[in-house]
Amino acid sequence: MAIEQKSIDISRLATDRRGKAGSARWRRDRSPWLVLVVALVAGQCFVGVNLYYNSGHYIPFLDDAYIHMQYAVQIGQGDFLRFHDGDPISTGASSLLYVTLIGAVYLAGVQGSMLLPAAVMLGVVCHALTAAGITVLGRRLAGRTAGIWAGTLVALSGPLLWGATSGMEISFTALLLVCTLVMFTAEAPRALFRFTPVLAALAALSRLEAFVFVSALSLVMIVNCWRRPGWGSAQRTGWALWCALPFVVTAAQLGFYKLATGSASLNGSVAKSLFSAPNFTLGEFASSVAGNVGQLLAILIGMSRQDFTFPGALLLAVIGVTALMRRGGVRRMVGLVTVVGTSLAVLAISTMATALWQNVRYLQPFLPLFVLAAVIGVGSVTSWFSGRVGRQVSIGLLSVAALFTAVSLPTWAHIVGQDSSTIRDRVVTLATWTKGHLPPGVRIGVHDVGAAAYLGGHKTVDLVGLTTNGLAKAAINGMGSLYEELRAMPPRQRPDYIVVFDAMQIGVQLQKLADASLFDEAVVKVPEMTVWKANWSLADTGDRPMTPVPGQIRDYVDVGSMRSERDHDHDVHESRMDSQPGTLVRTADYAGQRVVDSARHVLGEEEFTLHNLVPGRPVRLIARHDSGQPNPDADTVNVVVNGVGIGPHRLAPDARGWAESTITIPPELVTDSEITVRMAAMQEFVGPYPDYDSFGYWAVQ
Repeated sequence: MAIEQKSIDISRLATDRRGKAGSARWRRDRSPWLVLVVALVAGQCFVGVNLYYNSGHYIPFLDDAYIHMQYAVQIGQGDFLRFHDGDPISTGASSLLYVTLIGAVYLAGVQGSMLLPAAVMLGVVCHALTAAGITVLGRRLAGRTAGIWAGTLVALSGPLLWGATSGMEISFTALLLVCTLVMFTAEAPRALFRFTPVLAALAALSRLEAFVFVSALSLVMIVNCWRRPGWGSAQRTGWALWCALPFVVTAAQLGFYKLATGSASLNGSVAKSLFSAPNFTLGEFASSVAGNVGQLLAILIGMSRQDFTFPGALLLAVIGVTALMRRGGVRRMVGLVTVVGTSLAVLAISTMATALWQNVRYLQPFLPLFVLAAVIGVGSVTSWFSGRVGRQVSIGLLSVAALFTAVSLPTWAHIVGQDSSTIRDRVVTLATWTKGHLPPGVRIGVHDVGAAAYLGGHKTVDLVGLTTNGLAKAAINGMGSLYEELRAMPPRQRPDYIVVFDAMQIGVQLQKLADASLFDEAVVKVPEMTVWKANWSLADTGDRPMTPVPGQIRDYVDVGSMRSERDHDHDVHESRMDSQPGTLVRTADYAGQRVVDSARHVLGEEEFTLHNLVPGRPVRLIARHDSGQPNPDADTVNVVVNGVGIGPHRLAPDARGWAESTITIPPELVTDSEITVRMAAMQEFVGPYPDYDSFGYWAVQ
């Protein structure tokens, strides 16, 4: 292959000779349209597979698609980002722009059973336009042949077709990213960016990972504006600010969330982020992120069983962007943005605990640009050879890519069928049953709320916290914290029924709520799920100790309740960095009285601050614990008050579920209305460490 001064072309496969009529030939080039048709046909085939697997009914294979539809209906009816009528604004939609667009479709009259098919068709069209856009972008960067190859590989990409027919914003985001770079290549030669910042801002509103990508592009545009000859400082500043539009709209979006919900973070980001771990440590975080990055790179290199791309794609993509950056000009800028933006996006995705879930869907919007870079890499590799050898190498590499893409298509079609069938058997079945068997007006607690709300018509409580504010962090901390947040709700907003799906190996373990006897009875039990009638009659029974109180309760540390823990500066110092102090909920029987309380597991030490005390008077600290440990060294702590040790205290196990014991704090240590108590290990640094469940503390004077 010969690298021309104006393009990097795969000339071993086809010749793109431009004479005087070269530009006219480009204008009448029909290859983008042909690629668009191929992508449309492929998308329709995947829709047909879904219909075949589900007896003529289209079932999206992500419950999140139903969440988007529910938000869109509410937006179309004038309730912006309210999941139900009368609910507060919530940030459960992963794409603000996408749900607003679908809401506009609803407002335009596409309603009822037609809204979801319209969203799916929109995804297929976006996929087709993305493939056509890659063809155009590839032609501008590396020649017509490269554009056709890249566009065709994108059009027939299994993961992209999966995403296009998911009802989600995947192909919509991919289209915006590709259109942004296509517009950038048109406007960059003059460094006059009129429309590129607008497209970049729209991409930023489609996904936060897309914002990370276009932020690199924005910086490149700002630098180009600042270096443009012939402009004064005022002009340069004005255009540079215009190029910063993605930063402005993202800041405005997060600011709106902050004003509307009290938090600038999306509920989904909180629920999925590694930052949300109860025991966040930099070492554990870095290890998890590095592990995710490594697995994502293995997927991109094409050597995993994910069938995400063809073998060697990552290596070819690196060669491709290197070739672009060596050419200078617009190509260098596109190569720089592609490698920096994609790297930042991969890093951002890797900070999520769900980075590898659902066929790596968070990475899919960046796949078209990745495929284009790999095809350009093929062209660069062929330039290392001459004559017939170069042509054979080029044919061989692209044939492998095409063969792998074609062979993986049936696999991805089967994945569509399997995933949609799973959703049908679980959340769609649930929605159908609740619609016909539960009375109107009741609330259903479930961790996949989309279909239950959109198809079932009942109000829901999202037990992972996507569409219900305040539950995401609690769910991550465990069932004890989730229970505390649920009982803190006004009684009419608590779920009347709770759905527990079977065989949940990861995620929210709702079965533990049933094990704690928080439900009355199973209303329906099928192999995939159980619907329980919730029982909140015992909700407040754990707020008082069962031990007689010899005085007035001055303060109560409700361990497991994140609100109470925050108010009392409660902290668990884990003895091992990889240990997470999760929470639990338990029901115990005391003299015929059933009591429900939450706890947090402690492996190490815990510390908290007591308030509202009377200085100079002793404090009787009633402690509720369950050590469950036969080793006395593991259920004995050294009680430290304001830095002064007052002696060991044993947290004796009790067959009833927990034990209550009293710790006497002498009056000379109560020097203020607040004191800090630490349940410390008997010896520093080495084990055995205290290992127990901490339910709560009552300060009595």
